Amino acid sequence: MPIDTAQLQNLINLLGADMLQRVRQSFLEDSEPKIAQLKHAIAERDFAAIEQLSHSLKSASSNLALTELAAELAQLEAQATAHNDADFQRLYDNIESLYVQSVKALSDYF
Repeated sequence: MPIDTAQLQNLINLLGADMLQRVRQSFLEDSEPKIAQLKHAIAERDFAAIEQLSHSLKSASSNLALTELAAELAQLEAQATAHNDADFQRLYDNIESLYVQSVKALSDYF
């Protein structure tokens, strides 16, 4: 499951459903273009952009208990930091798939 429902419920209890709904909406608005930018950065082998985008997306994903997506983004960030592009495409493909699943899981949860 792409979402840690126990962690998400804790966030709802802590912040309130309305606040978390606003965080979710902000995530959706911000993450979609960043996923597209990440794809372009990978195609260009722009290590700095990959590192920055994956870090930003990882943090935002973590804020919404999207643990699997955050873990894949952390791997991509680490590889970009090390200038190791061997698994970029595989990681991106996983990230893209997990992103779609995660957005759906959030929508279903709310």
